[in-house]
Amino acid sequence: MPYYLAKTDPDTYSIDDLEREKKTTWDGVFTAAQAERGKANFLAGRCGGCHKLDLTGDRGPALKGEDFIAHWENGSVATLFDKIRETMPPNAPNETTDDAKIDIVAYLLQQNGYPAGKSDLRADADSLGIVDLVRKGQTSTIPNFSLVQVVGCLTAGPQNAWTLTRTSEPAITRDEEPSPAALKTAQTKALGAETFQLVSVVPFKPESHAGQKMEARGLLYRVDKDARLNLTSLATVSSTCQ
Repeated sequence: MPYYLAKTDPDTYSIDDLEREKKTTWDGVFTAAQAERGKANFLAGRCGGCHKLDLTGDRGPALKGEDFIAHWENGSVATLFDKIRETMPPNAPNETTDDAKIDIVAYLLQQNGYPAGKSDLRADADSLGIVDLVRKGQTSTIPNFSLVQVVGCLTAGPQNAWTLTRTSEPAITRDEEPSPAALKTAQTKALGAETFQLVSVVPFKPESHAGQKMEARGLLYRVDKDARLNLTSLATVSSTCQ
């Protein structure tokens, strides 16, 4: 498994930001006006060439309906936004701004039946990371053995044990390793209040990164107070957790 180390400047997040309220896409996380802007951006760009103007898909996958929900459900909206930000349109992802792309995300949510609310969806890690995309009537509980992403502080324990403390809420991911853009997003993500015991940590040389803010991915196991993460990647996003 490759070892990822992203060298970035220290951040200055406060422990006062630990608790964040989880939401789902049924909580009205975008506005009707934002969805309308997203529709205009979608129609004006090259999106329809691959996904069709009615979102039913052609060379690219459908962006509404069962296939769309099945692919993105139980993950955070951040995962959907990162996919659009990093890869859309193909070969020219920088020709559309992040503001335009987050409006397109709002439009896609609207077209998949999710309700509008009173505040715009914002293109930042903290806002998107607490919103899970779920089917109607389902909760956002993540089942054990799901591949997840968390951000927290790498802490040494007794007998060569390592934990990730003050972590963000786990978010389902489909990638065992982070992209550079995902690491950049993780750098700005606020810390949380959970602790995970790390499994299979030795290949990532944790002793070199004690006390650093890390982006971790792995298989989740959580029963009562026993919370573990069997690692597939561990990457530094800041040299300090202070």
